[in-house]
Amino acid sequence: MKIVLFSPLANTSAIGRVTALIVPALIELGHTLTLVRTEQVHILSAPPHACTAPIIEWTNEPAVEEATHDADALVYQIGNNYDFHCGGLHWLAKRPGIVCLHDFVVAHLFAGWAETRRAEADEVLHSWYGKSVAQSFFAARDHREFIDTASRDHPMTEWICAMAQGVISHSRWGMPRVLRSTAWPARVAALPYNAPAARPAAERVGNRVKVLTVGHANVNKRIESVIRAIGESAELRGRIEYQLCGRIEPRYALELARAARAVGVRLRVSGEIDDLELQMAMNEADIVCSLRWPSLEAASATAIEGMLYGKAMVVTDTGFYSELPDDCVCKISIGDEIGELRQVLERLVAEPSACHAMAARAQRWAEATFTARNYAAQIEGMTRLVRSAEPAVAAAGTLAGYMNDWGASSDLLLTDEITKPLEIFDLRD
Repeated sequence: MKIVLFSPLANTSAIGRVTALIVPALIELGHTLTLVRTEQVHILSAPPHACTAPIIEWTNEPAVEEATHDADALVYQIGNNYDFHCGGLHWLAKRPGIVCLHDFVVAHLFAGWAETRRAEADEVLHSWYGKSVAQSFFAARDHREFIDTASRDHPMTEWICAMAQGVISHSRWGMPRVLRSTAWPARVAALPYNAPAARPAAERVGNRVKVLTVGHANVNKRIESVIRAIGESAELRGRIEYQLCGRIEPRYALELARAARAVGVRLRVSGEIDDLELQMAMNEADIVCSLRWPSLEAASATAIEGMLYGKAMVVTDTGFYSELPDDCVCKISIGDEIGELRQVLERLVAEPSACHAMAARAQRWAEATFTARNYAAQIEGMTRLVRSAEPAVAAAGTLAGYMNDWGASSDLLLTDEITKPLEIFDLRD
């Protein structure tokens, strides 16, 4: 098959890293690949992840038109960052295809898209969520309020999936919204990821314990909660060094440093670091905290990477993280977050053998699960499903059009008398 894959490729993009992993796997299956970079114009000059396929830029309309006009499949990698995915949105609206949905909450993506399309954005919000959301979406007072309301009331999942012809996502927790917004096939596939410098999980040596949080530091990563949990325990304060690796706003870094000093926690804020430094930090860590509340992503690259590196993982019991095996990670409930964090960290610190055993199980499971070969096969299979679904989707669309012309309400279209006979055409997983 000839596949055109739309994706960010800047070497700062985790989704670009995923794309670079699956390209050789698709080529190995016998497919021909063309990649379309989807970042904002000012990012397109950034060095890309190394890929073994031709690359064109989404702004090169003639080249994209030529690549897509006889393609067997168009595949769009879509996440929640408008700067990385604006080109994907542009072409998805013109050339629908399979969407690989990396985040179930794409409200930031929508907000970026809406900046130059406010009237159209209001219509989208009104049609999916009602008039009150259309009026309140852009009125959040700060980032925390925006995330809280979007994850609860208007994640914009439906907006993206309604444009897709087939959806692949990476966990089950957000799939009900996906299935409500598309008639096309949808399925779950494990996100491919790698850990190029990983070593076999090893038991901790020495008294000092290194705890690590990776990624853009923001409120939903629960860093303050980790600091407070360590600070409440004399045993943890005396043994743990807590390191943050990833982009962080100076004001937030100062807030965290003050919070850590106030409770006697050794905090090291490394900021953005290069791949070699991150690999070193991962290998030196004993415990990786990959906490999220609210959870936005379909899968967590940080959690997957931590398992691949053979680290003891502490995660929030929500979303993607809830679906990880219970014997491979420690899960924290948001209801007693700080208390449970303290207890889990105390146990991991006090029992190095048990900590190592859990990390080793997670490493084995992750190595077998998050593979590019499996993901490439899922894209291949989804392409076949989409082809077979085309007649049924067209027929259902024609029927819905007739009923709409006759004045049928949306409630009538959802009655069992209409929907039950159409279930014979349902190819969604």
